[in-house]
Amino acid sequence: MAQDGPAGLPPRIAKQLLDKLETDDAFREAFAKSPNQALRSIGHADAAPCIALKEGATLASPAQIKAQRSKLEQVMVGIQSQDCALSAQEGY
Repeated sequence: MAQDGPAGLPPRIAKQLLDKLETDDAFREAFAKSPNQALRSIGHADAAPCIALKEGATLASPAQIKAQRSKLEQVMVGIQSQDCALSAQEGY
C-alpha cells in the first residue's frame, strides 16, 4: 500500500523533540526559526518539511504540548500530512 505523505519521525526523536519543546525555551525559539536545524541538533539529519510551522502560525505552548502529548507523538511517528501538528490549537 502506498503512503499518503512522508514517513514520520523515529519514536526516539519524536519523544526528544516533544521533551525539548515542553521544557526548553531556547530550543522552542530555535525550532520556530528553523525546524530542520533544531531537529539536527537532537540527532535527526533527514529533512522533515511537515514538521515546519506554516507562515503566520504559532508554536503550541508547553501546556498545550503536554496536554496533547500522546496524540502528538502518534502523529509525529506516523505518516505526515501537510499540516504541522505543533501549531497552536484554538480553543485550548
